[in-house]
Amino acid sequence: MAKTIKFSVHRNPLKNEEGKDTYQVRHESYYTAHKADLLEHIKRHTTIRPELIEMTLSVLREEIVEFLIDNKRLHIEGLGTFYLKVGFKKQCDEWGNEQKPNFTNPADITGHNVCVETIGFTPDKAFLTIMEEKDYGFENITGRGKVGHSNIYEYGEITQLINDYLEKRGKITRKEMMSTFGLTRHATAKWIDLLTESPNAFLESEKIGNTTVYYRCKK
Repeated sequence: MAKTIKFSVHRNPLKNEEGKDTYQVRHESYYTAHKADLLEHIKRHTTIRPELIEMTLSVLREEIVEFLIDNKRLHIEGLGTFYLKVGFKKQCDEWGNEQKPNFTNPADITGHNVCVETIGFTPDKAFLTIMEEKDYGFENITGRGKVGHSNIYEYGEITQLINDYLEKRGKITRKEMMSTFGLTRHATAKWIDLLTESPNAFLESEKIGNTTVYYRCKK
């Protein structure tokens, strides 16, 4: 049975040269699967012991970091290339707000100003080919001719709204976040990834049947 990849349509912030609106599509994921989900999936579909996979993932994670901090990109054939993305450390302004510095003199830039922003990944063509060979279609969840949009919140605003909701209901789902706070699937997924990210996670999750619910982290 063919699977369906969900997408939504969104208006680009800038108009084209003729002054007309243009649009983009975004993948709409259900939720973020974690290592436990991967191990359970492997257990059901292969004969490889999950503990062996877990050990391999642990070693691979450490080795990737070793290559990256040794100023190398790491290409794993058939998978893709891992690389570092660096940028400037955020600094607090006079009101305590964090922001990235703007340098006007390159001589002012030292290693103390730089940080690792993220680890990038570029998939190999062979990896993408595996996707292309799968049996799947696409579905526009915004509806034909309709455009998705999301309310914009600062971190403090969304955490306060969620906290108020949890005070009354005790738990929240992705669907409830979307409907209550006017978020698209894409925006909801980004907020949940951020709010459940260790070590300072704001939310923790629990799987109840086929639904993932979120609670305020106990500290």
